[in-house]
Formats: sequence, structure tokens, C-alpha cells
Amino acid sequence: MTQYRYQLDKTSKKFNCPQCGKKRFVKYVDVENDNYADSKYGRCDRESSCGYLAYPTNEIKMNYKYVEVPPIKATYIEKELRDKSLNKYEINPLVTYLISNGYSRDVVEPTLLKYHVGTSNMFNGSTVFWQTDHSGNIRTGKIMAYDTVTGKRIKDKASITWVHSIVNIPNFNLKQCLFGLHLIDSKQKRIAVVESEKTALIMSLEFPSEIWMATGSLQGFKYDYLLPLKNYEVIAFPDKGGFHKWNKVAQELNSLGFDIRVSKYLERLEFDDGWDLVDVIEYDA
Repeated sequence: MTQYRYQLDKTSKKFNCPQCGKKRFVKYVDVENDNYADSKYGRCDRESSCGYLAYPTNEIKMNYKYVEVPPIKATYIEKELRDKSLNKYEINPLVTYLISNGYSRDVVEPTLLKYHVGTSNMFNGSTVFWQTDHSGNIRTGKIMAYDTVTGKRIKDKASITWVHSIVNIPNFNLKQCLFGLHLIDSKQKRIAVVESEKTALIMSLEFPSEIWMATGSLQGFKYDYLLPLKNYEVIAFPDKGGFHKWNKVAQELNSLGFDIRVSKYLERLEFDDGWDLVDVIEYDA
């Protein structure tokens, strides 16, 4: 495997970005001596609003768009760990919410298995959204706590974690992918992309004829995540307020041969900022 002299710092330490000034800058580390490279070399985490990246090669400075950077080989999680979680749905708060709101268990459970949605004992019962890529490799799993009555995520930092953080795999290199990416089918040419994993899951119950995938965040609508969809027709539904960011990315990717259309449906005035398609379904119910 190719070894690169400089790698992004794997600690949580951040510095002020030389471009935007925000303390979201991750420096490159010289693996030969564990020292930081010059302070101008690194990557800003604010990919959508700043996008600065400079790699210490021949003093060439690059801004992060869709340039080639040294690849980081992803670390994969054993499939056995994922498969062991695909049960105990009776303590899964999101499953409880779905069934109590009219979705049949006979439909819900096959959909959970299809999407690789598991159950964790953490937070007294929680939902695991496994990220399985188009080659069947498991990148990680997002563990989230939900309210069984409202179906809303419990929004505090103590109620969300990641499988790769728990299993403590040495030298783990996280390279995320779209939730639902493993469902790519050459016969199904159109794919719908949303932000939330929960939204992708519920929309697949409501409209099973589409393949629904999720970025996991507003910032997850980007080249690395979307590259496996290049030969597909993609319709994207950002949460209310996210249209302009996603549409800008779509325009750039379409110039590279992608086929992405970003819907303005959620930008309607009667919807609140942050609403997604599931909020609209509940609003219209």
C-alpha cells in the first residue's frame, strides 16, 4: 500500500483556518517525525462555506474543490458485528415509533433489514444506521437515540455516537459513504437523496419504488459521497434552507458528467427551516 509522508492530524485538535479564520483547521502531520507541517498546510472542516485545502507537495497550494489528493484507504468493520445488531427491534425507539404510527411490522422489519438498520443497547435502546458501501464493505454505523412518541432524534451530544468509536479498531481510517449506498441496482436508474437516515428509511416505506439514500448531514452532499451515483439519475431533497448549497454542488458535479436535480419543494413558505419530507408527511396527515 502506498505510504504518504504527510497525513491529516487524527487527533481532535483544530487551528484557525488561514482562509476563513474559523477554528476548524486540521493540519497535516509529517509521519516521519510526528511534527506538524507548515501552518498553511491542512484542510478546513467547513467544506461548504470555506473549502480550503493545501497539501505540502512541492510548495503547491490548492483550494479544495474536486482536485486529486492522496487517497486514504478506508478501514472496514466486520460484517458479523453489523449482522448481530439486526434484531432486538422491540427495544429500538425508532421502530416503536414507526409501528405505533401505523406502519405494519410486516413491512417495517424487512425494510430495516434491507437498509441495514440495527439496534444498540446504548442510551437504553437506540437505532444503528450502518453505512455499507456499494461493494458491501461496512464503513461505520451511526448510533442515535430517538423519542418513541415523537420519532424525533434526542438532540444532545450524549445521545449520538459511532460504532468505530466504540470498537476501538487500531489506526481506524473513517471514510464515510451514503446511507443506503449498498442498494445501488443497475436496473434502477433513479435514486433519491435526502439528508437524514431516518427520512430515507421512512420515504422508502412511503415510496418503495425509489431507492432512497441519505447523506447524514447538509455537508454530506459532496463529490466523495456522490461519486458512486455518477451513472444514475439523482433527485435530491435537501432540508428546508439547504437548497442553494446542494444546488451549487449539483451544478459543479453535473459539469463533470453527473445527472443531479435538486428539488425546491421544501423551500415553500409554509415549511419551517430544517423541515424534511417526513415533516411534510406528518404536516399533511
